[in-house]
Amino acid sequence: MEQTNNETALAVDSTVPETQAINEQASTDSAQQLFEQPSISYDDVLTKMALRHPQEQVEQALKAAIEQEQAAHVAAYQAWELEVVEVEAARQAALAHNANLDADSDELIEVPELPAQPQLDLSLRRQCYRTEYVEVDLALTTEATPARTEYDDEALVAYIYPATHAHSEAQIAQVKRERFKQTRMQELAKLTVEVDGMEFDADELSQQRMARALVVMQDDESTSWILANNDVAQVSKAQLFEACKLASAQQTALWVSQ
Repeated sequence: MEQTNNETALAVDSTVPETQAINEQASTDSAQQLFEQPSISYDDVLTKMALRHPQEQVEQALKAAIEQEQAAHVAAYQAWELEVVEVEAARQAALAHNANLDADSDELIEVPELPAQPQLDLSLRRQCYRTEYVEVDLALTTEATPARTEYDDEALVAYIYPATHAHSEAQIAQVKRERFKQTRMQELAKLTVEVDGMEFDADELSQQRMARALVVMQDDESTSWILANNDVAQVSKAQLFEACKLASAQQTALWVSQ
């Protein structure tokens, strides 16, 4: 039985170095493959951006640089994990050694600190993101916020937000009212009416022109009139009166509905 145990121990001892050698070789092969790939840095990406290369090329280069950075980070993290195991073993040994010694003993062993975990710095890659300016209605904002940038690391986009101001409810109501008036005037300017197959402009200025013409026209008289399509037509007083009446009714409907 003792001989069997010794043989087993020898087999395990011989297997561990072989396994370690295989893992080290695989790690070396992976690192070699990584270094054999064309290297591209974030500075290269920024250069492409400065030279106004097509966005597709910039994004392709950025993705390649990110892949390389990720691979390097994974390798550094794996090395850190191995180092942590080694340092932790050394820490435990030192703590066990120091446990039975006086605090001022010359035989105390310094307890090593655990290595810092590798951190992935996103600031470099974010400089290469495509930028989009977020539209904000600055006249209707209710909070004062500084200009800021938000990053979408999945889409590789940097969203730029402008600084905003805190407007009061009264200010916002005033802005909305003025905009409403402008929109209503724009809608009024587009109005037309149709009389006997003729299309007349029905905006406020056209109504005033119709009213002036009607004042001086005789009942059986006609006048030349420029229609909505810029054609010139002979229009009777009755037709012009009907057009003016319809235009006024449309304007009233527009005002009342809003």
